[in-house]
Amino acid sequence: MPTVVVPLVIIAIIAYLWGSLPSGYWMGKLLRGRDFDIRQHGSHKIGASNVQRTLGIVPGLIVLFLDLSKGIGPALLATFVPFFQQGAGWGPPVAGLAALLGHCFPIFIGFKGGRGVLTAGGALLPISPLAFGIGGVIILSLIATLRYISLACLIGCLISIICGITFYLIGLANPSFFGAVHLPQMLYMVIAPILIIIFHADNIARLLKGTERKFAITNIKQST
Repeated sequence: MPTVVVPLVIIAIIAYLWGSLPSGYWMGKLLRGRDFDIRQHGSHKIGASNVQRTLGIVPGLIVLFLDLSKGIGPALLATFVPFFQQGAGWGPPVAGLAALLGHCFPIFIGFKGGRGVLTAGGALLPISPLAFGIGGVIILSLIATLRYISLACLIGCLISIICGITFYLIGLANPSFFGAVHLPQMLYMVIAPILIIIFHADNIARLLKGTERKFAITNIKQST
C-alpha cells in the first residue's frame, strides 16, 4: 500500500503547486503594474477569458496556453515518470484533480483563483485524448455560434461526463476499443466536470436570467 500511496501524495502536491501558479494574475501585474489585481475586474477570476476581456486578446491567449499547461504538465509527469506509475493508474487523475484545485484555490494568492476549465481540460488530454478532441471541437463550435464561453464550457463538462462513462462501459465490453478508459480515468472525467459546474454557479444564474456576457473580440474591455 505505501508504494501506491506515496507516489500519489507526491504527485498531488506537485500538481497542486503547479496548478496554483496564477498566470492570469501575473499577466495583470506585468501589463498594468504591481498595484493591479485582475480579480478586481470583470468576472473577478484569473482565467484566460477574464484576462482577454480586461487586458486584451494576446494576453488572453498567452494565459490560455499557460493554464492548459498547468493541467497537461502534471498529468504527463504522472503518466511517464516511472516513480509515479506505481500509483496503479491513479496518478494522472489525481494529478489532474490536484492541478484543478490549485488553479481554483491557488496558495500563492490567497486561494482565490479561477474556475479551472482550461487546467482540467489540459489534464484530460493525456487521460483521454479522444474525449479532449470531442469536447474541444464542441466547445469551440459553441463559442463561435452562441458566443457564451460559460455555456460552452458547461456543455463541455457534460460531454466529458458522457464520454467518461461511455468509454468506460465500452472498454469493459471491448478492451481493444481505442478510446477505452479505466476506472481512475473515468472518475476524473466525471468528478472534474462536476467541480467545474459547481464553480460556475454564478454564470449559471446569469445564463438563466439572460444577463450573461457574450464573447466578442471587438468588445474587449480595457480597464483602468
